[in-house]
Amino acid sequence: MTSRSKVLSSESPSKDFANSKILALAAFGGLFIGAAVAGIRLSVGFIQTILFGTNVDLYSPATVPSWRIMLVTLIGGVFLGWLLLTAGRFKRLAIVDPVEANALEGGKMSLGDSLILVGLSVVSITIGGSVGFEAAMTQLGAGCLSFIGQRLKLERRDLRILVSCGTGAGIAAIFGAPLAGTFYALELVVGGYAMRALLPTLLASAMSSHIIYILIGYQPIFLASDIGPPALWHFPLAIITGIAAALIGIAVMRGTTSFEKFLSSVHAPTIVKPVVGGLLLGLISLRVPEVMGPGHHSINEILSGSNILGGMLVLLLAKIAASVACVGSGFRGGLFSASLFLGATLGYLVHGLLLVPIFGPTIPLDLAVVAGMAGVATSIIGTPIAIVLLMVETAGLQTGVVTTAITVIIASHLTRYWFGYSFSTWRFHIRGNDLLGPRDIGRLRELTFGDLQLNNPPRVSLETSIDSALAITTATDLNVIALEERGRRFAGLISCNELLETFHSTPVLPLCNLARKPKFCVRKNEPLINYVEKLGENSAGEIAVLDENEQLIGLASEAAVLHRYLMEILAADRDDAIQIINK
Repeated sequence: MTSRSKVLSSESPSKDFANSKILALAAFGGLFIGAAVAGIRLSVGFIQTILFGTNVDLYSPATVPSWRIMLVTLIGGVFLGWLLLTAGRFKRLAIVDPVEANALEGGKMSLGDSLILVGLSVVSITIGGSVGFEAAMTQLGAGCLSFIGQRLKLERRDLRILVSCGTGAGIAAIFGAPLAGTFYALELVVGGYAMRALLPTLLASAMSSHIIYILIGYQPIFLASDIGPPALWHFPLAIITGIAAALIGIAVMRGTTSFEKFLSSVHAPTIVKPVVGGLLLGLISLRVPEVMGPGHHSINEILSGSNILGGMLVLLLAKIAASVACVGSGFRGGLFSASLFLGATLGYLVHGLLLVPIFGPTIPLDLAVVAGMAGVATSIIGTPIAIVLLMVETAGLQTGVVTTAITVIIASHLTRYWFGYSFSTWRFHIRGNDLLGPRDIGRLRELTFGDLQLNNPPRVSLETSIDSALAITTATDLNVIALEERGRRFAGLISCNELLETFHSTPVLPLCNLARKPKFCVRKNEPLINYVEKLGENSAGEIAVLDENEQLIGLASEAAVLHRYLMEILAADRDDAIQIINK
């Protein structure tokens, strides 16, 4: 039987049923998530109308009186701080997000923790925080589907796919962009484009978008006009915008964590941090109210070209400061929408300061703005294909897609080269968890020495004579025997060759003088991953695996440890490989 036929034969009817079950869960999950997102958006808009007198995301916040801005942001900061303090007392702030769930937890997420994050994010946005819905809605979608999958006792690989489905559905519901939602989840949460994950994620995203269209109505979020045919000026636009977008993205990511560290260094209490963020947000909003909220309405105002260059530079700096202050002080929410806003201001500046003076006033603004949005979003979020698709779906981008793609490539490459992280992986790095993506390393961390097939050497006691020990060596294929103290405690290993040499020497040495402790003596439940790097750096020989009573269970060779680790890495990609071969 060929390797291909073996793979094909492995697809049993039970697996087909499992795949159908995943598709059904993805479809119903997408409908639920879309309806939930619609309800949350309408609720936030209603509460903002009460607090500010207007929905600051759908309409211009410039009409909001100054006293309302300061009152809502300050009192809102106090309320958010109290919520964070309360959640912290119950140890409910260490929330596993979709990336961490798929990388470390095998797709397992807590529904309760996810709902807490959604609540904190809704409060943050409602009081005008310079954050977006993305983190909350992806957490809601992924958390709900993961919870259902755990209740149905689905396998690890199926849970990871459901987390992808929920994440994609959340993004698709926010922007009305099913393709962008799908590839956002695949790039950020799955780490690849395997068919087994793509189809359910696309289905969930499509259903989520469709229910949003029914409940709220369909129209492109960003009203960009036709940019005309490809032209020479597209190339300098892409290069300059891509470089500037990477610099802005890195500045925002570093600024956010630096402000967070500053508040921690001055020992600001948990309840005070959001108050500081709310105060700074209010002060910035007095001068530049457009920084409040996700900023979708303000992006459309930028696309209309009614702003002046000087004001746009102030808006760019103010939005950076507001986003850093909010996220760094504990406001919950994503930087996705903020990155789109920053990119729009960047594109406007590139158009006015460089393109128009060099190529003339007939150069359209829309492509510069859209390219800027895509560049900064890619730098911060780290999902280049999803961002390009988002521009196609939400801004009607057609002939400018090549220019936008070049901008995205430059911004993504430079961010990785200069900085090395997206915002999600940067946050993990700051917490001391160097995750570079959603690859399922959780299963690697779960591997222990108990998962190895151990060698079982002959045992001898301290009182055993050299003659008896030498006789025992003839009955084993191993080159060592184990020496045990009283109570069968492990004392060390004796080389059979050294034992033979000692037998012919005078005087004959006792066995205890021949025993050598291995370089590594480990417990059965210790993770292999702790020793893989050590084995690569230094030769360790045999590794003694002991129980809680210091008794020898068996010996693990370096080759066995590395081989088992490699097999688990290959197993993590096995399902994707099967899908690719079948395709």
